[in-house]
Amino acid sequence: MQKQQNLISAIAEICVSPMQEIEALRILIYRGEAACRQYLRSVLVKQKKAF
Repeated sequence: MQKQQNLISAIAEICVSPMQEIEALRILIYRGEAACRQYLRSVLVKQKKAF
C-alpha cells in the first residue's frame, strides 16, 4: 500500500496535464505498478525533450 501511495504522489508531481494523470492512474489500475512506472518514465523523457 505504501508503494502505491508513493506512486500516486509521483503521478501528481510528474504529470503536467489532467489527461496524463488520468492515463497514469488507468494504467496503474488495469496494468499494474510496473506499467505505470514505465509510463511515468516516458512522460519525464518527453518533458526533458520539450525543455
